[in-house]
Amino acid sequence: MNHAAQPTIEMDAQTARQAALAALRGLAAGVPAHTLTYADIAKAASVPWQTVKRLLGPREQFAALLEGAIAEPVDTRDRILESAARVFSQRSYLGASLDEVAADAGLTKGAVYWHFKSKNDLFFALLDSRFQVEFDQHLPEAIELQSRHASPREGTKALLAGVLERVKQDPDWPRLFLEFLGQARAPEVRERLAQAYQQSYRMSATLITQQHSLHQQAVPVDPQLQAIFWSALMDGLITAWLLNPEAINLDTLIPRIVDMLWQGLDPEKQASPQGNTV
Repeated sequence: MNHAAQPTIEMDAQTARQAALAALRGLAAGVPAHTLTYADIAKAASVPWQTVKRLLGPREQFAALLEGAIAEPVDTRDRILESAARVFSQRSYLGASLDEVAADAGLTKGAVYWHFKSKNDLFFALLDSRFQVEFDQHLPEAIELQSRHASPREGTKALLAGVLERVKQDPDWPRLFLEFLGQARAPEVRERLAQAYQQSYRMSATLITQQHSLHQQAVPVDPQLQAIFWSALMDGLITAWLLNPEAINLDTLIPRIVDMLWQGLDPEKQASPQGNTV
């Protein structure tokens, strides 16, 4: 490892911690510290939420942290995950090494292996952390967003638009995921990926059910079937966009696709081509 780079890494971490603490103090002046989320602080400090979590520690200790009753937490695992996301994005999954991840985190390779048994294991930890963000942040946001729309159809458009916005903000992740799919020849990788997709389907099915409940409507098609359908559709569209972004405009395409498909999802409205009340 290039030891000359270590002061820069530590300086960056210190700067990030100071920004996160300043944001925590500012926000805690208006609301109880324990009610603040990592996303709240990350937005105010302009740093990733993973960094806030690593540098500030458990949310229930925010008040003690502000009072100086506890020292700075050190979460090496989160530190490795943050570096892995950065290195994999820069170097690609196949091109990156655990040595490079360790160097980026300011750790030894042995420290990485203490937490993760392989590069595949490290990638799945990244995948799990992204699903956790979906459950903790994006799913509640999606439910709240859909409550603003008069119909499930328009709510679906808004939901998918949110997914697309996250893809556009972080296009390296879907590229990285597509690259990793090539590892699915290994049975253990294929099984873990299948579990990840099942988790995604359950989350989406919950959202679909919630969406219709908001409008006091029965779900016209099995939510699990809908979840698989929308997941496969979005996977295909995102792949097409990544390969040919000049020809695929997802912002305009998705609303048109939702309108085109909605009649099949709501047979009772087949006689109404406009479906304005759906």
